[in-house]
Amino acid sequence: MSKKIALVCSIESYTLGDAHLFKDVCLVPILLGEYLGYEVTIVTAHINQTLLHETFPNVKFARVSSEGNFEENMKLYMIEHAHEIDIAVAFGPYPSYLSILKTYKMYNPLGKIYMKLDVNRYWLSRLLQEPYFEELLNLCDLVTSECEPIQNKINEMLNLNVKRIPNGFYEFFPTEPVLFKDKKNVILTVGRLDSPEKQVLPAIIAFLSAGIPNWEFRLVGPMNEDFKAKLLTLLEGNTYASQVKILGPIYDKVLLEQEYRAAKIFTLTSIVECHAHVLAEAAKNGCYLICTDVDGVSDITYNQRYGKIHSTSDWEGIANTLKKVTSDEKLLSSTCYELQSIARASLNWRDLIQQIALFLGEAPVK
Repeated sequence: MSKKIALVCSIESYTLGDAHLFKDVCLVPILLGEYLGYEVTIVTAHINQTLLHETFPNVKFARVSSEGNFEENMKLYMIEHAHEIDIAVAFGPYPSYLSILKTYKMYNPLGKIYMKLDVNRYWLSRLLQEPYFEELLNLCDLVTSECEPIQNKINEMLNLNVKRIPNGFYEFFPTEPVLFKDKKNVILTVGRLDSPEKQVLPAIIAFLSAGIPNWEFRLVGPMNEDFKAKLLTLLEGNTYASQVKILGPIYDKVLLEQEYRAAKIFTLTSIVECHAHVLAEAAKNGCYLICTDVDGVSDITYNQRYGKIHSTSDWEGIANTLKKVTSDEKLLSSTCYELQSIARASLNWRDLIQQIALFLGEAPVK
């Protein structure tokens, strides 16, 4: 009988959108199952089943109703199915997981729990004041953090053995390394552009104030109409307005990959992040990284060897960095080859999954 992995969702995240299928929350259990030869089930209230089965046809979906009390409904599911689940994967140390995973262990003491933290420094500071947090982590057989400072802080404060697994990239199709000669004078950002936490408008102001001829700032991601109106007002009459390209969301993975491959610089100017997966995509494609000081950037820039980190409101500094770096072809070229090589060797999810399996003491089925 095949062993089984289940992604167990909490009450705080029981609805999974289409984008989640291609991020760590779903990719980790799915790829872990592929590597080990285990059956994978996503246990939650809602997911796009058509997209799930088109993309990952062997992955199952088990619906737990969100009507009434989702936490109690999930516990009932565990009472009935815990004995069938060899590895329960949890995402984010949310309070409701404590009772859900206690129920899982009660009905399957030999089952393993893997908690992927996805915690940033601000959330961690609050979690360390919560009694349930330590109890929850001690319940798990494996806990991983995406970045080293978070890992070290938890291990120091709670005397645990949290492992580090950074967020990686997932290749939907094989790609060849990028040649610097094929890149263009492009600065790229990718994400939910209208999210206040992303600080996209101030980043555009920094680009405009830098006054860089012959460079484009390409914006990939969804935005609402109110944000778009503000953006267009900001650009109106500016000398460099035509160099800001609003591309909108790109769902075609081939076209999105082309944007990353063409860019020499990638920006992430958020107020808060936890090792954003777009950084791995950018690094894999040899982009120099200009970021605000959010969790994960010191790791992926190798302490600013392959990027520059600014405080979250240092727009003058970001403008100056844009101006300086865009004129340094030697730096951009060396980053293209060196960071790309490192990322391709260490940040592919398929390789990271093997580390997770090793930490769990699991081996592929022969």
